[in-house]
Amino acid sequence: MKHARVSELVKHLRHFSTCANYSKADDPKHANTQLVYMDADLEELGMLCAELDLQVSVLHIREARQHVVEIKDTSPSSLAGVASILSAAVCGNIEKELSLKRFFLLPSERVRSYDEPTFGTDADNSFPSSSFDTSEACKCFALRRSTACVFHLMRVLEIGLGVFAGRFGVPSDHTNWHNIIEGIEKAVRGMGSDPSRPADWKDQQEFFSQAASAFMFIKDAWRNYTAHARGKYTEEEAETILINVRGFMQKLATRLHE
Repeated sequence: MKHARVSELVKHLRHFSTCANYSKADDPKHANTQLVYMDADLEELGMLCAELDLQVSVLHIREARQHVVEIKDTSPSSLAGVASILSAAVCGNIEKELSLKRFFLLPSERVRSYDEPTFGTDADNSFPSSSFDTSEACKCFALRRSTACVFHLMRVLEIGLGVFAGRFGVPSDHTNWHNIIEGIEKAVRGMGSDPSRPADWKDQQEFFSQAASAFMFIKDAWRNYTAHARGKYTEEEAETILINVRGFMQKLATRLHE
């Protein structure tokens, strides 16, 4: 988001349009000093406009800076008038071009979701292929695109489910969630009969059994609903699901990874 740069641009506009720094030109030396200040302000405005993609304003400011160069030999008494005309023209053009743009204002409590769209280091590192949907889910939540947020969360979970299935050799390509989860549950139940089972197999069995049950709940409560056109979510629902999915992926990351 470039809201900070917009704020900075407005500040410079106000400073520039007052011509306060250019109104006292008592001698040629002072006038040239003020022209330097004026050119510096125009340069800063030009950079800010470039960052905001105000291309017409960038061209206009470039012309204004060229005009500043051309009036270096102008009499000191005319400087204030020239500065006033230039500032009014430049500011007016920027204001018009800004009116054609649309800027989103994020509530302070949602800025972090947009600027740091992550599920935490462990989850991000364990499931790197989910990074796109993790980021999109967080940003959609910040921008109040609630249904889109949940859609991306389900894609994140699908990656987690695929890794989970791979851990137990359960096919997951082109297979619906229900069959995948049932296959995982069957494999988890059979951990005790595996002669090569690890020493902590009971702890693992409990963990994976709970994870499989959670996936089945998610499938029935959210995933199936989101996959159809009738699925719509409020901001409150999206926030609840985001918190739960983030926590669930963090938990999966303690035992699973791509």
